[in-house]
Amino acid sequence: MHRSLVLPLAALAAVAPAQAAGPGIVQITMTNFSFAPSAVLVPAATPIVLRLRNDAGGGHNFAAPAFFAAARIDPASAALVHKGLVEVKAHSEVDVALTAAAGQYPVKCTHTLHSTFGMRGTITVR
Repeated sequence: MHRSLVLPLAALAAVAPAQAAGPGIVQITMTNFSFAPSAVLVPAATPIVLRLRNDAGGGHNFAAPAFFAAARIDPASAALVHKGLVEVKAHSEVDVALTAAAGQYPVKCTHTLHSTFGMRGTITVR
């Protein structure tokens, strides 16, 4: 089952704290075998924290090579992104601080057959 989170930028600004208070948090939850939400809208050129939470009993990853290549990743988070993906161990979460570049980017889990079973989605940045 794929759920979608699409917020108008004004609504996102109302939910996200002001830049002086810190970046807004965009949470994506991983389960067997889905991302929730599977479609995410984030603002361009605005610092965010991408919170990747794995509620499953096994490992998953968040592979979005084009998204991460185009983004400005905070130096403190850079070590978490390897070849365009972030590994997230079972029952844990990883925060990646970044500023996203405008575009639409595919995302998937690259573990064997996970994307085939439904672990894929999109990130739209505008």
